[in-house]
Amino acid sequence: MDNEFQWRNQMRKLNEAVEPARDLWPDIAARIAQPAAMAPRRQWRRPAFALAASLVLAVGAVFTASQLRRQDSAPTTVAVDGPRSAAAGAAALTALDWAKPADPKLAAAAQDLDKASADLQAALEARPDAVFLVSMLNRTNAQRMRLVRQAAISG
Repeated sequence: MDNEFQWRNQMRKLNEAVEPARDLWPDIAARIAQPAAMAPRRQWRRPAFALAASLVLAVGAVFTASQLRRQDSAPTTVAVDGPRSAAAGAAALTALDWAKPADPKLAAAAQDLDKASADLQAALEARPDAVFLVSMLNRTNAQRMRLVRQAAISG
């Protein structure tokens, strides 16, 4: 019976308010008052991340350029197995030849977008300072990617 009394007494004490061992508010107030003290510690991150991203882009650009130079310098051979392959060899390959939709309507739209992209790239080579051409090319490429996604969804 004595154990039950002690047990109930301990249960009642659990329901009471408990004061913390030390007051936490002075530390919290000090941190709120000095937000600038934490800012210098984080200020190095943004430029460091920007530098790292620029480095990754530069390395990627150099790698891509070296791959393109190797492809341009390597002799290309086309296997001839009929009139279809001769026509395919005569046609210029685009970067998105792997993403030709099976649906004829989507394939025609993809061909139109590829032609528009090629025209925009040619115009951009003629006028490299034309910013609106870059935005049009970006929109055309985004539309092409949406078309590829739609083709993948439709199966």
